[in-house]
Amino acid sequence: MSKGLKNENIVSSVDIYPTLSELCGLKVPDWVDGKSFIPLLQGKSENWNNTAYSYFRNGISMRTPDYRFTVYFRNNKKVYELYDHTKTDIESVNIAGEKPELIQQLLSGWAKGNTGLYEH
Repeated sequence: MSKGLKNENIVSSVDIYPTLSELCGLKVPDWVDGKSFIPLLQGKSENWNNTAYSYFRNGISMRTPDYRFTVYFRNNKKVYELYDHTKTDIESVNIAGEKPELIQQLLSGWAKGNTGLYEH
């Protein structure tokens, strides 16, 4: 009996549709945002982006293997939240105020998920 596969790569909910389509032998439409994660299930992760974006309450979050970085748009200004997942999976200590240089590094990746939904 197989013990299964443990995989800690980051996937997004938009990746589920193309994955299920591929498993069913269906062609994935070009307009779909997600990407099939079948290669991850096969243990192949070399070309995987390993980043997921989410949108909630006037904020855009970027999840990487090490961090969750969120920018909230509140009262015409940006409010940052940063959680370090290398220390704990519990997001209870916002370290954004302590890590301005890290925020600057993460902003370029975060911008790839910024659709302009919350900016005026």
